[in-house]
Amino acid sequence: MCGISKSSMVLVGVGAIAAALALSPVATSSAWAGEKSGAKPGSPAKSSKLVAGAKAPEFNPTNWVKGDPVKSFESGKVYVVEFWATWCPPCRESIPHLTSMQKKFKDDATIIGMASYERPSKGGGDDRLAKVEKFVKDQGDKMNYTVAFEKDGKVGELWMEAAKQEGIPAAFVVGGDGKIAWIGSPLDKTMEKKIEAAIKAAKPAKKPGDKPSDSEKR
Repeated sequence: MCGISKSSMVLVGVGAIAAALALSPVATSSAWAGEKSGAKPGSPAKSSKLVAGAKAPEFNPTNWVKGDPVKSFESGKVYVVEFWATWCPPCRESIPHLTSMQKKFKDDATIIGMASYERPSKGGGDDRLAKVEKFVKDQGDKMNYTVAFEKDGKVGELWMEAAKQEGIPAAFVVGGDGKIAWIGSPLDKTMEKKIEAAIKAAKPAKKPGDKPSDSEKR
């Protein structure tokens, strides 16, 4: 995760901060999720803690930037909700991996990049949506999965804050039963295995003669 951990912030002096960063892998692999317009960094979640096995919260982005809108999490289908921002280096690093996962699991899972923490440009005016739209357009097929945006932080509050996730990128795998199957970094190799497990659990028992999906062939 990119950014400095909260424990590092209390250290005084450049040397102490540098030492803390060297000791903490969290400091270089995520960005602070609380750094968004209208949100107070470190503010407590207003809903109960979200954990694996809990029902997935409501998901109502302000805008759909790329791909078909996901109006609800359909029973029997698997979803990956990844929180990101254009200013976050690790988020940009995860884009090719997410695109690869969407291609691999195209028949069985929908990956959604949720831009809840975009920053407005300095100088006034809310250009966050425009920045996300331009970024996604410039990425083209390199960012080949569904992308959504929100301006009020409600989705981030229901998911990220409720799950006590303090940095981005952060991903949530939603199983076919509508429950959270896994929470973690999209850069974690564990995510692919969790998606595969969720897909397997969501599928009805195979009958003799049934053809495997594209992801099962790999």
